[in-house]
Amino acid sequence: MRVIVKDFLDGKISRRGFMTRLSHAGFSALAVSSALRSVAPLAAASSSASQILSESIIPFEGTGGEVLAEQLKAAGVRYVFLGNASGMGSLCDALVDRPEMQIIQAVHENHCVSMADGYSKASGETPFVMFSHVGTPNASSNMYNAMKDRTPVVIATTNTSPAHAGRDGQEDVEDWLETVEQFTKFRWLVHTPERIPEWTMKAFKMASTAPGGPSHLRFTSMYDRVKTGIFAPNTFNIPMQIRPNPREVEEAAKILLEAQSPLLYVGSEVFASGATGSVVELAELLGIPVSHKDRTWASSFPTDHPLFVGDYQTPMRHPQKVDAFLNLGAHMPDLARGRFKLDFLRQAKIIHARVETAHLGTAYPVHVAMAANVKETAEDLIESIKSMATRERLAKIAEPRIAAAGKFAKGMEQMRQVAAKRKWDQVPLTWERLSYEINESLEEDAYIVPEFGTQTPKCLQWFTFAEGKKTRIGRTSGRALGWGVGAAIGVKLARPNHQVVCLQADGGFLFGQIETLWSMSRYDVPITVVVYNNRCYNDSRVRMFSHGGRQAQEKKDMLSYLGDPEVDFVKAAEVFGIKGERVRNPEQIEPAMRRALQTTREGRPYLIEALIEQSGSGADLDWHPDYSVAESRERRV
Repeated sequence: MRVIVKDFLDGKISRRGFMTRLSHAGFSALAVSSALRSVAPLAAASSSASQILSESIIPFEGTGGEVLAEQLKAAGVRYVFLGNASGMGSLCDALVDRPEMQIIQAVHENHCVSMADGYSKASGETPFVMFSHVGTPNASSNMYNAMKDRTPVVIATTNTSPAHAGRDGQEDVEDWLETVEQFTKFRWLVHTPERIPEWTMKAFKMASTAPGGPSHLRFTSMYDRVKTGIFAPNTFNIPMQIRPNPREVEEAAKILLEAQSPLLYVGSEVFASGATGSVVELAELLGIPVSHKDRTWASSFPTDHPLFVGDYQTPMRHPQKVDAFLNLGAHMPDLARGRFKLDFLRQAKIIHARVETAHLGTAYPVHVAMAANVKETAEDLIESIKSMATRERLAKIAEPRIAAAGKFAKGMEQMRQVAAKRKWDQVPLTWERLSYEINESLEEDAYIVPEFGTQTPKCLQWFTFAEGKKTRIGRTSGRALGWGVGAAIGVKLARPNHQVVCLQADGGFLFGQIETLWSMSRYDVPITVVVYNNRCYNDSRVRMFSHGGRQAQEKKDMLSYLGDPEVDFVKAAEVFGIKGERVRNPEQIEPAMRRALQTTREGRPYLIEALIEQSGSGADLDWHPDYSVAESRERRV
């Protein structure tokens, strides 16, 4: 292909010849069209290519900020997520005359990224973020989360003037790009403003091309005026409809058809690629029980479907033995987690399909590996299986499995409800009761943005996530706290006509998220934030106490208790002009939710702080290492 592209760029073949030679080389019509769009802007050597170039690049003269704004507009950017930086003055000047692009400002760089991350996850679009270069360390936590989730987002900053670079000067380090290398898919320093369109185009292409991830740009000299060209819309979009190898599809179909106890394991690539419908059809075709990858940021299979058997566990309760394991769009389960670790899948034939090829066959022996989009993989597996078996045989295989999985799922649901009802009216509130009442108050198609730890199953079991019903966005697979509230703002920007509720634990809210309320209030973002306040980092305490060390022996919580001082989150919201209330007992939940949703219908956010039980080892402790600087003074100064 490189030879064909070179001949085209050198003017040795025409556009038609380029397409013909690619077709003869075995590329599909879609791949040929995609390749032509990719190379056309660069093909200035021939007369044919020159004509394409003139159509693809629009001449423009202006400041670096105006060039960037024009390129963002051509990329379809609607919201520009900005922090504060004097170096962005040129871009802000340009946005004055481009009201079609709306600034959404955050007072902390990390929240710029979380808002854009939530927007991208809910919309499928690639948003643009920019803040001061010295704010990069602040933003790195949610850059890491976005990279772990492979969220497409372009993150830009200003940059120190080249005249001062390399001197360890004010607001500078030796290599800013190196500091975010592990958190970004692509990164570049743009030295001259005339090349802003080129590198902005590449950043969007790299971020959005599967597998996605954050791209990072640093701009200098944005006030300089230049003559350049803006890449026209759709000239850097790369369709990624990658189909699996037919031979591998056939082999995988045979394994699934012959399996006595298969399991389908789904990850966030299913949701992100719009493959849920195809995956449901595949599961139903053979009656394959379905489990979610643990710590995935989206529900990729209907949680009320009879084949859904819950989040993945080692070992699974159903099916108890697995002889065929089909992984669509996820990392393989962690070998180090669970009681039996690898033993549970030791006898299984493993089929792994995802677009992120780096994670195929790296931890488990894989019988069939398919580097392809999960949507196309599911579609091709359906067709292959149908070609190998009659409708009657497929029904005979599927029906008893569906019945067995449905019976198991129903039994588990009943067990969970019985367990929850034992403490249903308890004060402080249980995680289950609060979540149940929230779900009952919401519309069917609401978006839920949770940021919990090990309490997540207790909460989310009461919500039905499926197409046409509720949608879950979060928690991130990166698990770095300080993401949820900002992400919920982004989700609401992407889905303004849906209810959006952020379910946020108090510990995560205290990870610098109170400042997100400023953006929420300024832009009238009508979402409901529910803070589950158990006054501790419950997860970390339980894990530390599980080792039976000195903390557990002496009943001293050295790190996790948050009840001193007692944080009043409702008052914190009031500082930003956001109404709220504290809920202490079960009877208060429904009226509080009613007031919250009425407030959001009127166009304003609302915060509910719910006092929640602590659970697990050391749950009754309020002891913590007490110290007073005031009392340690020798002089009262």
